[in-house]
Amino acid sequence: MENLDLSDFFHTKAQATDFSIHLAEISEEIYQTGFDLEKALIEHFGTKKKDQFISLLRDNKINIYTNSYLKAFFDKIQTKISGLPVLTLVIAFEPNEETFKTLSEWLLLNIHQEVLFDITVDTKIIGGATVSFKGKYADCSIKPQFDQIFKDVLTNPQENHQSTGHVTVGR
Repeated sequence: MENLDLSDFFHTKAQATDFSIHLAEISEEIYQTGFDLEKALIEHFGTKKKDQFISLLRDNKINIYTNSYLKAFFDKIQTKISGLPVLTLVIAFEPNEETFKTLSEWLLLNIHQEVLFDITVDTKIIGGATVSFKGKYADCSIKPQFDQIFKDVLTNPQENHQSTGHVTVGR
């Protein structure tokens, strides 16, 4: 399964589940009379992902006209999906496809592993992220630093603010 890069098809845990369900439906249709793989892929995934899936089949040297090979390959994909680790990420914004692609590429370069994202949007963290992966947790959000600065300003307001008599202007 070395060539089984599924990053073009999904990035999140929810997307992977949806992909897996559709693939299972196609897998059930394989042995029906008049089965048309390309038509099934378009119906379940759309034209763009159909083309990407056909490329994946070709890259893995799967004969698209042999149903038993297709079924075995679909089973390999399902196994890979179920074995992908989940990275839980709390961020302050709704990520777009480019964000997912950038994060996925960074993880592939740095941990050499494809992951599924479980994303939660929480604007209270202000910026940065909290990350959970394989039992480890890191709070890389701005909120703890912001809370500390805010607390310092409230407890010692005279020490942390310039008085209007000592404002410095210019260069």
